[in-house]
Amino acid sequence: MTAFARTDEQRMLAETLDASLAGGVADWNAAVVATGLGALGVPAEEDGLGTDLRDAAVVAAALGRANVVLPWAEHWVATRLGARGEDGPRADTREAVLVMAGADSNRRWAEDALTVLHCAEIVGLGRAMLRDAALFSKERKQFGVAIGSFQALRHRMADMAMILEQADAITALAITAFDGEDDVRARAVSAARVVCDDAARLVGEGAVQIHGAMGLTAELRLGGYFRRARTLAQGDGTARAHLRRYAA
Repeated sequence: MTAFARTDEQRMLAETLDASLAGGVADWNAAVVATGLGALGVPAEEDGLGTDLRDAAVVAAALGRANVVLPWAEHWVATRLGARGEDGPRADTREAVLVMAGADSNRRWAEDALTVLHCAEIVGLGRAMLRDAALFSKERKQFGVAIGSFQALRHRMADMAMILEQADAITALAITAFDGEDDVRARAVSAARVVCDDAARLVGEGAVQIHGAMGLTAELRLGGYFRRARTLAQGDGTARAHLRRYAA
């Protein structure tokens, strides 16, 4: 569960998605259309499920935990900008979303919304990587004992858990900042982006190291989690660029 799921409905949504995505469903129709998630981002007065960014973040985090790679952030932001339709994602690239945004104020909002939803997905990916690393540390043995009993690795996993909690909390804070002024939102989103970049790197590298040479092989799902987390961390502007925006 994440800090974005604050209400009972959001917690129930997260649990439902975790159960339905457990099989690694990667098809848009099965993951989004059949579950009714396409109505998120559509105002209630248009018979949608509302435009709460937290709901979208709950979905992004669940997709991350299952490593189901779909353009959910792009779809949801495009929906908020007015795109409609039932045949697949309403946008599947950042560029397509920004074309829809048009004016400067809408464009800045769209960029920040994409960034914070990608942060939520990184948190989900990180939780899955930490879970797999912790489980594997109980199975892998050296010198006749499970490596999870080694103090150095226990400290490493504690550090991984700590940066994930920070990433989760600061992403939730950034989502809250969307209710305020543009400059406050921009600063909060950039802070979340930098922390989530660190989380993607530290948690991913730690999980790979704990798995040893198998960490990036196709045989383990960890490699897919790590590659997706690094891909998201390298998008939405660099961490250095967000540090500059935060400072400004």
